[in-house]
Amino acid sequence: MPSNRPLQPVAVTGLGTISALGPGVAAMDAALGQGRDGLGRLDLWPTELADAFPVGQYRGELDSDLAAVQSMKGTARELARLSRSDKLALVAAAEAVKQSGLEAAHLCAAGAYLGQTVCGTFSSEARYLAALDAARAGSLRRMPMDAMFKHEGANALDRLAQYFGLGGPTLSFMTACSSGANAIGLAARRIALGQSEVMLAGGADSLSRIAVYGFHSLQLISPDGPRPFDRDRKGMTVGEGAGMLVLESLDHARRRGARALALVTGFGHSCDAHHLTSPHPEGAGAIAAMREAVAGAGAAQADIGYVNAHGTATLDNDSTEARAIEAVFGPGGVPVSSTKRFFGHTLGAAGAIEAVVCVRALQQGALPRNLGVRQPLLDAKLDLVREPRRADGLRHVLSNSFGFGGNNAALVLSRADPG
Repeated sequence: MPSNRPLQPVAVTGLGTISALGPGVAAMDAALGQGRDGLGRLDLWPTELADAFPVGQYRGELDSDLAAVQSMKGTARELARLSRSDKLALVAAAEAVKQSGLEAAHLCAAGAYLGQTVCGTFSSEARYLAALDAARAGSLRRMPMDAMFKHEGANALDRLAQYFGLGGPTLSFMTACSSGANAIGLAARRIALGQSEVMLAGGADSLSRIAVYGFHSLQLISPDGPRPFDRDRKGMTVGEGAGMLVLESLDHARRRGARALALVTGFGHSCDAHHLTSPHPEGAGAIAAMREAVAGAGAAQADIGYVNAHGTATLDNDSTEARAIEAVFGPGGVPVSSTKRFFGHTLGAAGAIEAVVCVRALQQGALPRNLGVRQPLLDAKLDLVREPRRADGLRHVLSNSFGFGGNNAALVLSRADPG
């Protein structure tokens, strides 16, 4: 049984993100404020799906982004062994660490928890296809195996530890689309238990053939982009990106005079134990995760001023999540929006990028809109945020992340009072 004992609040002192909206929190803020999505044509590899289904692809030059980060030390050979997912994680982490003001003396005992699903698959796919073409052509030449160094999820954690001098624990979480949220929640719990004072936590995933083709084979992706909680929604859009948070104990943040951007106050996670790809029809696991997170924050349902929904725009997810939110908060009991129309479903990074969105909502006193809705679904009564909405008294927000296999996670983030 989950514990209902409130957690010790944990400070968020740094934020970093990169996605189809561009590199950095400022780019994300601008797009959310303007109601401008970052979806577009897939051009990372030739495919007949490129003109049929949009994706949330990062359009910048990751190598240039990394070169601009002064802390990125490494030989040319080491940098060549970074996967696309690794680079996304490092760019977001660099922004978060810079904002936090952490120095080497603080980082030497810090750890990193990272949510992932794709890892270095994009690189190993390309190497496999090159080897297959060579074999079909009768070539016996040796193939370079550099892609194998990029494939595993541990590579991103190893590079995070190397480049930021992290001497604490590193763990990769692969609970499908709840991976990033679980990484943040469990890193915060580690700090709350007094096991660490500083943790870097979040998620990172890149586009890959297996991800795009896999969701296409399941008939889950939409030709016109996602329209979360719309009654005529046609499916999700696959995206890529990273979100990273610097987490600290309140005592550690105070000792070094750091500013808390927000607090992680609650975390809940559960498993539906129902089906590999379909959520529990009554949302039992989602309800359990939300209730555990709210109880862990020492809050009541009425204290939650906003829910950032998982909201993938797939038929099953949105119907089930809408009913689950209604079961926890009552009909129209809390403002709700999904931000996946802006940057696509970034898989293992989704919960982390959306945690950044939630921190910014607390800081700005503004709720991001649910882009793409034409007619709200009828499965449950939701107070959908369809236009930008002020929320000056916003104190607590809930962020949902639900994954295949019924892996559910929910985070409560709360406003940090001055001082």
